[in-house]
Amino acid sequence: MKVLAIAPYEGLKELIIELGRNQDFEIHVEVGDLEKGVKLASRAAEQGFDIIISRGGTAELIQKKVSIPVIEIEVSGYDMLRVLTLVKDYPGKAAIVGFPPISEGAATVCQLLEMDISPFVISKEEEVQPTLKQLLKKGYEVIIGDAITVKEAENLGLNGVLITSGKESILKAFQNAKKIHHYFSILRRKLSIAEQILQEEDGFVVFDAKFNSVYSNTCFTEQFKKTFKASVEIEEAVTEVISKGEYSSLIESDNVFWKVKGTELEGFELPLVLFRLQRVTSTQKKLSDGITIISSVMNSSPIKSSFIKNNQMKKIIQSAEKFSDKKESIWISGEKGTGKGKLAHYIHFHRSKHTLPLLTINCSLVNEEQWKWLLEDEGLLASNENGTIFLKNIDTISLSIQKDLLSFLIKHNLKSPIIASSRESILTMIETGAFSSDLYFLLARLTLTLPPLSKRKEDIDHLARIFINETNTKYGKQIAGIRNEAIEELENYSWPGNITQLKQVINETVLLANGPFIEKEDISHILNTKLKETEMAQLNLIGTLEEIEQRIIRQVWQEEGMNQTKTAERLGINRTTLWRKLKEL
Repeated sequence: MKVLAIAPYEGLKELIIELGRNQDFEIHVEVGDLEKGVKLASRAAEQGFDIIISRGGTAELIQKKVSIPVIEIEVSGYDMLRVLTLVKDYPGKAAIVGFPPISEGAATVCQLLEMDISPFVISKEEEVQPTLKQLLKKGYEVIIGDAITVKEAENLGLNGVLITSGKESILKAFQNAKKIHHYFSILRRKLSIAEQILQEEDGFVVFDAKFNSVYSNTCFTEQFKKTFKASVEIEEAVTEVISKGEYSSLIESDNVFWKVKGTELEGFELPLVLFRLQRVTSTQKKLSDGITIISSVMNSSPIKSSFIKNNQMKKIIQSAEKFSDKKESIWISGEKGTGKGKLAHYIHFHRSKHTLPLLTINCSLVNEEQWKWLLEDEGLLASNENGTIFLKNIDTISLSIQKDLLSFLIKHNLKSPIIASSRESILTMIETGAFSSDLYFLLARLTLTLPPLSKRKEDIDHLARIFINETNTKYGKQIAGIRNEAIEELENYSWPGNITQLKQVINETVLLANGPFIEKEDISHILNTKLKETEMAQLNLIGTLEEIEQRIIRQVWQEEGMNQTKTAERLGINRTTLWRKLKEL
């Protein structure tokens, strides 16, 4: 028996693979939610699969589209109990939203446990967003559901918590799959390719006014079919062309960037919209991993503003929301790991045209040759006409590139809003001549400064729980919560790596934890390791052996209050030797 398992999220894929090793049938696992899952399933018969296994709304959609038997991974009471236990201490109103197998089951568990979480049942994907918008208006902040519900909730700024499936549910699905052995055929209907675009090297696709794909050329079908749907909000793009006559955006496919131009075709009774995908001139060669395109369809707003307790951070978020409506450039500063990139994403996705692309340039990963491509007149920066440009770690670029970037910005007067981020030391760099004051003041029309995590420790509790849920989802773990004593351990740590380090600690702790809860001992073990790593990182080993020895002596001498006796004892040398070395210093 050959089985195709379609998991709505990555963590479920890993769990299915782990449990499938001991089964007596061949199993292949792919990740795909709702329509993507349907597409994966549509090819299953041609690839020789006998049975499809999936979950929730994805399984229901596949059942309607294919004739191969579909086995559903049920959401068990254990699964419900785990996620509800995790969120019971979350602040704010909570709701369960999803297809009947998830929402109804969770509602039953909530009723039995007398938990005040309201259920809302949806029957198709189109109902998800309107339902969540109504809940947002009613003051709900936490949405519990399946993968599509969580994704849409986070797009709207709500806090999504995914109901993950445990081992019990997967093993039951395997047992059900073994009972069914049928082969079916799936017929595919292919649309005719318009002769006028058959020979084009660019990608072409045509949509009608009901947002159905009518034509596409070979280039589009082979290279862009998945990327285009993931990167462009098709309904909005088609509507904009019909109402305004044009549409412009930017997408990435295999680390190569393409301009998307939308126009209406003439001579047809009903509106037809043609989208043309042209390679950006600055991407004749593949660029580094430091250059990415993100759309709202691919990536939701990562800041859970309703969970923030720190007053300073609340004011920063409020300022960011006001700034997002402005066209002025924004400069975000703060220590490494404080979330400058997340705040930039939040500002972009808070804009009214949040479906347009966010072009991120991680300046620390882009070399001078790549900067030349970026700054071409028809290059990548100039091609992102309507989206946002995020210059991450802009303080790492050389003075010559700063000069070229300044000239480019003055010459082109870009329509795209620009966000830049840097370390807090940027003003010191300007004073020493390491950074251009003209470039800074051009890009810092509006400014935001993020505090280190050590100054907002009241946010550590909810951040930790968010990261637990993310790690559960990613790796198929079922951690139900974290002990208060463990939270105290986190709050007592100095966090030199800020939020990035906290996420790393939670990630490692979840992976290593054996019980359903993270204990104080789990956190202490990881933090002790991080403390040693920090101490080693702080030891400056640059220079000759004599120079390194002098730095060590000076540090110990200062730590011992300049007491020579204590310093000599700690270093394991006599006072005469110490006196001589101090004299050399």
